[in-house]
Amino acid sequence: MMNRFHFGNSLFLLLFAILAMVRVEVNAQTAQVQSDQQNQEQAQKEPAKKGDAQSEEKKGEWVVAPIPINSPAVGAGLEWAVARLFPLNKKDKVSPPSVVGVGGLFTNNGSRAIAFGTRLYLKEDKYRLVAAFGNAGINADIYGVGEAAGQRGTFVPIKVNGGGLVLESLFRLKKGIYVGARGQYRSLSLSIDREKLDSPEDKPQPPEQVADALEEIAGHVGSQKTASIGPRFEWDTRDSVFYPKGGIFSDVFVDLFSKGLGSKFTYQYYKIGFNKYNKLSEHQVLAFRGMGCAAAGDHVPIYDLCLFGAMNDLRGYAAGRFQDRRMFATQAEYRLMFPAEGFLGRFGVVAFGGVGAVAPKFSDIGSDDLLPAGGGGVRFRLTKKQPINFRIDYGFGKVGNTLSIGVLEAF
Repeated sequence: MMNRFHFGNSLFLLLFAILAMVRVEVNAQTAQVQSDQQNQEQAQKEPAKKGDAQSEEKKGEWVVAPIPINSPAVGAGLEWAVARLFPLNKKDKVSPPSVVGVGGLFTNNGSRAIAFGTRLYLKEDKYRLVAAFGNAGINADIYGVGEAAGQRGTFVPIKVNGGGLVLESLFRLKKGIYVGARGQYRSLSLSIDREKLDSPEDKPQPPEQVADALEEIAGHVGSQKTASIGPRFEWDTRDSVFYPKGGIFSDVFVDLFSKGLGSKFTYQYYKIGFNKYNKLSEHQVLAFRGMGCAAAGDHVPIYDLCLFGAMNDLRGYAAGRFQDRRMFATQAEYRLMFPAEGFLGRFGVVAFGGVGAVAPKFSDIGSDDLLPAGGGGVRFRLTKKQPINFRIDYGFGKVGNTLSIGVLEAF
C-alpha cells in the first residue's frame, strides 16, 4: 500500500508535530518537578542530595528524539527533534521547563521540512508562549473537494513549497483553564506536478476523471500568502498527559484570515475537539473523542479546508482524500495494558471505531455520506517511570486502509 500525503495545513501540521515531540520531553520533566515537590520534606532532610538535584536542574538537559514514522499523512520516513530544556526562573518550582529546539521530517515521497520552535512557561505556569517558524517542500496528491471526489479516488499530484510562522500566547484563568490568542503567516507556492501526472507511478487514471479533479483545484494553484489571528481556549483535567485514565481535554480555536493582515484571501477556520477518558480498571481505559471543523469565506484555499483523517481524528482514511468546508469525526477506543509483571507488562492492545463525514454544510450530511472506520493496534511502553507508549495502529475505512506508527496515544 502506497502512503499518500496531502498538503492541507501541511507546514503547520509539521511545525506542531515537531513541537509535540518536544512537549513529550517537557511533560516528562514536568512530572519529575511535581514529584520533587511531593517529596520536598524528604529532600529537606537530605541537604546533600537536594543540592545535587538543584545543581542538576540548573544545568538543563539536552533532548534528542528520532522517531521513525509510517503514516498515511506523511508516508514512511523519520521525524526528529533536538532541543534544550531549561528553567526560565530557577526559583519557579511550578512551571514546566521551557524548551528551544529544532526539528525536521523527511519521507519516502520526497517531502522535506525543517522547523525551529520554542515553548516558554512563565510565572508559575500562569503564561504559556509558543513560537515556531519553518520551511517545507511537500509532494501531495489532491483528490479534489467533497465526499464525491474522495469516493472517485482520482488524484492530481501537486508540489508545494514555502515557509511560515506561528505565534501563540495563553493565560491561565484558573487550574486547567487557559485562554489566549494565536496568529500565523504562510507564504506558499502550489503547482501541478506535470511529470508525475503524465507518467504516474500507479495505474493510469481515467482522463475524464483527472479533468474533473484538475477543474476543482484550478483556482488554488500559484503563489499565495495567508495571515490570521484568532482566539484559543484549552480545558485540561487529565490525570496524565501521556496515558490519561480519567479527565477531559478540550481545545477550541478560531483562525481569522484577513487581507488587512496581509493575507491574499479573507476567510475563517474554526475547530473544536473534546476528549473524555474513563478508567474501567487499573489496566483498562475507555476513551472518547469528538471534533468538528468549519471553514467559511468566499474563497478558502484548498490547504485550509477541513481535512479528514489528519491528526488521528479518524484512523482508516488517508489524510486529504476527503476534504470540504465542514467536517466532523467521532471515535471510541478501548485500551488494555497487560496486567503482568516485568517485560510483558509493558505491552498493550487497543481497539477503536468511529464515524465521520465531510460536506459543504453540516445540513448536507446524510446517512449515505457517513464514513465509518475501525481497527486495532499494539502498544509498547518505552519508559519505566512514565507511561509513554510506542504505538502501531491498523485502520480500515469505507475506502482503503492505513498503517500508523508513532509515540503517545492517538488522542
